[in-house]
Amino acid sequence: MIYSFGVLGPLIKTFIVFVIILGPLCIVGLIMLLKKIETDSPGRIRWK
Repeated sequence: MIYSFGVLGPLIKTFIVFVIILGPLCIVGLIMLLKKIETDSPGRIRWK
């Protein structure tokens, strides 16, 4: 897997690094936003 990054172009490598960093941050931000909405009005969000 690590050897396959050698043949990729620099723009694609930059995009992959960008996605690896921002993906989890967006997921955490979404969970925090949902928890904030839940504290404001608990009836709007149902956690299962």
